[in-house]
Parts: sequence; C-alpha cells; structure tokens
Amino acid sequence: MHSYSVILDARRGYARLGRCLAGLARDFDQTPARHEIWLLLDKPRSRVERLADTHGARLLLLPDLPRGQRLNIAANRSQADVLLFLDPATDPPPGWLVLVDQALGASQWDVVALVSDGWRAMHWLSRLPGGGRIRLLAMRHSWFERVGGFDPEREGTAERDLLARLRACHASVLQRRADDGQPAAG
Repeated sequence: MHSYSVILDARRGYARLGRCLAGLARDFDQTPARHEIWLLLDKPRSRVERLADTHGARLLLLPDLPRGQRLNIAANRSQADVLLFLDPATDPPPGWLVLVDQALGASQWDVVALVSDGWRAMHWLSRLPGGGRIRLLAMRHSWFERVGGFDPEREGTAERDLLARLRACHASVLQRRADDGQPAAG
C-alpha cells in the first residue's frame, strides 16, 4: 500500500470538515497505509485546531495566498508516495482508500478523480471534460512534480486546471462521477 498525504483546504467546506476527518480516520484505521493529513487555514480557528488535534492533522497557516499556491506549499512539504487533495465538504464513502490504492497500484492509472456536478449539472460548463467540482484528486507525487503542481495564481479552478494539464501530459486518469458512480477513463 502507498503512503498518503491528504491535503484539505479548510477554507472550503469548513462546516463539514469534522465529518470529512472522521471518514478519513475510519479508513486509515482499517488499512496499513502510512499517512499524514494537512489542514490549510487562512487564520487561526479554535474549532479547526481542536479537529486537527483529535485527528492527528498538521495545520498550515497560509493567509492571503491563492488556492493553487496554498496547495503547492502543502504538497511540497509531503514525503508521501501519493498526494490526495480532498474537498472537506466531501464525506468519503467507506472503502474509498482501498479503491484509490488499487487504482494507483495498477500500472494503467496515474490519477484518480472524483467529480460532482452538483448545482452545475444544468450549466454548460459541466458538459466539458473535467467540468464540475473536483471532490477528490489523487495522484502519484511524481506526476504532481512532472506537471509543476498547481498554477499558483488559480483560486476556484486550481484542481480542474491541474487535472487538464495531467491529461495533456498523457497521465492515465480514472475519473468517477460522485453523482452516479459511473467511471470515465481519460
């Protein structure tokens, strides 16, 4: 099993962060995977600090930086084989870690993405490849480095941009829709 660095930007999905961390703890408790969890904050928040203590997460205080730059800073501190960027508003389903590990362990997949259309289902952007909100983006650290990480100037589209660049560099992407569970290889 790979080692994992889970990176959550706590500025997004703040209200559901506790449920997300509980889901991570559940799966990491059931697997032998070595892991670390990074919580990115723009300002100190006692609730997030308590959640970090409870779940053994590391805090990174990164005020006034674009999302892409914040995520790069956390990823560059990681020593794990796999970087896993998770939307804190996501409740990881039981067994998701084993599925990600199996997909990345197979030689045919370099990246695993879980995408949700949500309110954009009717919007024309959701019909484009990579459209929708990326709930989970997992990749080998080597692929992250190969494409140069996130665009440090991006805010809301940082994950979508990185996924597009990974595809452009011929990374094998296993993409699933969070809404229907149907896989889409890319």
